[in-house]
Amino acid sequence: MKKAPFISGDGQLLDVGDVHYNQTLAAPQVRGTMRFHNTGDSMRGLVRDICERAEREKRPVSAFLDVSGRSGHSQVGIDVSLEDGMPRIADLDKTIDLPILVTALNPMLAESLADLRRLAASERVDIARVFIPLSEALSRAEIEEAMAKQWLLLPERHRITEDGIIELPLENVRYILSPRLLGVANNFAEMIVKGKHGLSLCQNVSPLRLSEPVGPKEFLVSAMRISLGPYTAFIERQMSHPDVFHLASRLLDGIRTTGMGTLRQLELYNQGESPVDPADLWVRMRLYPADDRVARLAKRILTPARAATILERGVDFADLTDVFTVETCAGLFDEITVSPKHGGYYGRILMPDRMINIPWEEEHGRWMPEFQWRLVYEYARGNLSDGSLTAGEIPLRFRAFQDDLTYVGGEQNLRQVFVADWLPPVDTLRVLKRNRVGVVVVRSLNPRLGNGTKPSFRLDQTAYEELVRLEREGMRFYIPLESADKPHVREFRNGTWVTAEGKERQGRMHTTVAMFGSAVESMQEPLRVELREFLAGLQRNPSLGEGLAVAHGSGPGIMRVVDEVAAELGIFRIGVGIDAETIGQRSNFSPEALVQFTNLALNTRQDILDRHSIFKVFNVGGYGTCYEINMALTFMKICHCLPAPYLFVDPLGLGVNGGHIWEQAIGQFHTIVAEKQVGGLTIEPLGPAWVVNCCHLVRTYAEGLAIIEAFIQDPARYWAEHGVPENMARTAMHNLRGAGVPIPEYVMRALGEEKIPGR
Repeated sequence: MKKAPFISGDGQLLDVGDVHYNQTLAAPQVRGTMRFHNTGDSMRGLVRDICERAEREKRPVSAFLDVSGRSGHSQVGIDVSLEDGMPRIADLDKTIDLPILVTALNPMLAESLADLRRLAASERVDIARVFIPLSEALSRAEIEEAMAKQWLLLPERHRITEDGIIELPLENVRYILSPRLLGVANNFAEMIVKGKHGLSLCQNVSPLRLSEPVGPKEFLVSAMRISLGPYTAFIERQMSHPDVFHLASRLLDGIRTTGMGTLRQLELYNQGESPVDPADLWVRMRLYPADDRVARLAKRILTPARAATILERGVDFADLTDVFTVETCAGLFDEITVSPKHGGYYGRILMPDRMINIPWEEEHGRWMPEFQWRLVYEYARGNLSDGSLTAGEIPLRFRAFQDDLTYVGGEQNLRQVFVADWLPPVDTLRVLKRNRVGVVVVRSLNPRLGNGTKPSFRLDQTAYEELVRLEREGMRFYIPLESADKPHVREFRNGTWVTAEGKERQGRMHTTVAMFGSAVESMQEPLRVELREFLAGLQRNPSLGEGLAVAHGSGPGIMRVVDEVAAELGIFRIGVGIDAETIGQRSNFSPEALVQFTNLALNTRQDILDRHSIFKVFNVGGYGTCYEINMALTFMKICHCLPAPYLFVDPLGLGVNGGHIWEQAIGQFHTIVAEKQVGGLTIEPLGPAWVVNCCHLVRTYAEGLAIIEAFIQDPARYWAEHGVPENMARTAMHNLRGAGVPIPEYVMRALGEEKIPGR
């Protein structure tokens, strides 16, 4: 049975020598020592055995072990390699010293080695890890088996050699550094100490991508795609071209390296005398089994039903940490209080190896919010250390959660978690994000300093838009919710708070039907049976099925009965509510996806309901429904909604003399689109006729169902019959796609568009 390789922690750079010049590489170079402190007996024994074997076989130590540098160092052109010579092992001091060479391969960093020498003398500079294979790498047959098992995902273009080397092409991307930003004081030190996390302000993608060859003695940062399950990958130093080699950052960890959407950076150097076409370059790597801990995680996460999906999208924070479990989430708030009057802490930051408890900032018993936010800034930046706990100081109840954080992948900002009773201001969230704190867990979205005050989940327009922006930039937000059914935890995703089940289903939704109507509770029962038949009919449509969702205003009356019927049928539910409790309308918190707004954010709420739904159904309603009708038609007119059937349903005949309740409203719209003759003047239509042509007065839900199904069958025919210009439909589709709204395949087919991968 093949064994997992031994991988050490980071070694510290010591004893940096004088700068010399390597003629072959045409680059400055220094000798140094990499020291490992507090090593265990196993590591010292393993390295000592390797030294003895190297002497016995008269081979260099590098034939049996290798080093992997920090990715941030490699991305700026700092390379690390083993130098000839034996390691020094001290059992009493528990240290291992390895002789290394450090080379500056990026001419932009002219004085980098001199700066590195100064840094190593004044503070800790982690430089590389040791990698020791304990058995052979995976064979070609084992790699192919892993792919068939969906525990390994490679890009479409790949090669696997007979001896088990995976070869992957470079993606068409080139990363560049800003020379001016690199020249700013302390920026180089920031990158060396913090690694790739200090690079974000100085590195970006070049608009030229890989359009130019890699010149002689030229450094290049490009990327590849790969998604590892329970495996460790080690990149070969030598690329497919004999003149090009990969810098020291060569280790890819299992579980953390998942998600085909995430680019894995490659740092290359052409030591030859001729340019090399990057299209001809392939990176080469070997796979090894991961350690027992990663294997156990993979077995729990990469189940047969979910493995393919997770490898494609990547192992997420919630997959690893069980944050959706009520007990796990509640435990994070231990000793965190709602106000300084209750003692305890304001909040905390959890990391894989450290926990910071942030105290309340107050003066004579009065809370000082501005000081509190500044305190959070300084803790996030690492400028304050009081309240910081490490290793054995961390309470046992947090250690399992923190251990899971070690394996969170992506850009690794999701390995740091901020916990507080309520959501801090957006400026504070931005500071947390800039300092790699990518997860926020709160019990309330608004302050609740009063004793016994319930959590508040309502957002104003500004706060909502910022949350959406931060989530799109990669942050995660979680909140425990006490509902009438049972306590549960939700994540903010794609603009709504979703349950664990909702998160799994949300990506499959492509057709949402918005259901508008009265909050009067006496309207519930008379419409229940017909509404159920209507939604069940939609669900049976083969073009919808699991892709169907219903959205409503999250209130009582028709909104409530729609929610209950959809729940019975297993249809995905989206609740978009406002603070209507002040007028006696209690909000419904049961839908799989929901978001709540203050009354002042009424237009934002309506925007979400309209943009994200293909079909609108205006049931019997009052003032609010009248407002919603006008907003929905306006959105269609300006191409922010797809032109599709808008149903106006009244099975009860609540209009004038038993007529349709919406007949007069639709009559008004027909008046708007008619040309007028006034006093000899011709007044053009006040709006396009195709908008009102999409409005359908029906007396039964069965009539409405037939209209929607006819549209799904042939949208182009519907548009032609109702005078909808195709360019209006196409513009609306592009507007919605730009806003991140999924477009159903039946609409794309009608417009001659192909499905975009990943949508």
